[in-house]
Amino acid sequence: MGWRLVVYCILAVSLAASFLFITVENESYSSKENSSSIFNAKEIEIRSTSKNKEIFYLIKSEMINALSDSNNLSIFRPKIEIKNSDSYLVKLSAEKGDFFYENNQLDLKEKINVSIIKDKEAIDLFAESVFIDIDKEYLSSQNLNLNHNEISFSGREVSLSSDLISLSGAPISFEKKDVFEGSSNEIKIDLNKKLLYLSGTSNILIDGKNISGEDIIFDYKNNTVLNSENLRIKSGNS
Repeated sequence: MGWRLVVYCILAVSLAASFLFITVENESYSSKENSSSIFNAKEIEIRSTSKNKEIFYLIKSEMINALSDSNNLSIFRPKIEIKNSDSYLVKLSAEKGDFFYENNQLDLKEKINVSIIKDKEAIDLFAESVFIDIDKEYLSSQNLNLNHNEISFSGREVSLSSDLISLSGAPISFEKKDVFEGSSNEIKIDLNKKLLYLSGTSNILIDGKNISGEDIIFDYKNNTVLNSENLRIKSGNS
């Protein structure tokens, strides 16, 4: 009877210590856990990869809790890094959120800051809430505000799945203060060539002229339209 008491004490101490710092991998979750139990942990770190094994991500949270039979973990003040080889690096922070570990998805809330590093260029993103699908490589929100090279964009979704950064919305508005402004349903940003590819019917107001057309290619470094279908130009006085 005495040796059993010693074993139980050792197990209790080990369990208590394990909750102080935990490193969790997605594959470690088991559906056979007791569905009625609840666990909490502090200073948690989660490292894993996407389903195609090309994307690595790290989640650090001050606290985490969940029902063992649920498919999500509640995270608090998380700091997150998502990296796809040499293609891009995304750094995020938020006040709270949920991590859906089976699908590699995140739903973040309150005071969200995002920094996207691609082609050695940085894009900063701000929103009140953001949904991230790590496997499908996109971020979405009802109101995303992005800033790059003194240009601000307002849209609903950012995709990182191709060589260019794609923004979509209904529509997307963009502006460089006192230089130009415009709108489009979809914009692809070529950070290397400093170009905006505006899909569908789009318009740009620049130098007092309203330029509209289809599939506009805009050089945002030199503030010039390089190409467009059915290009139409109206002066500010007409």
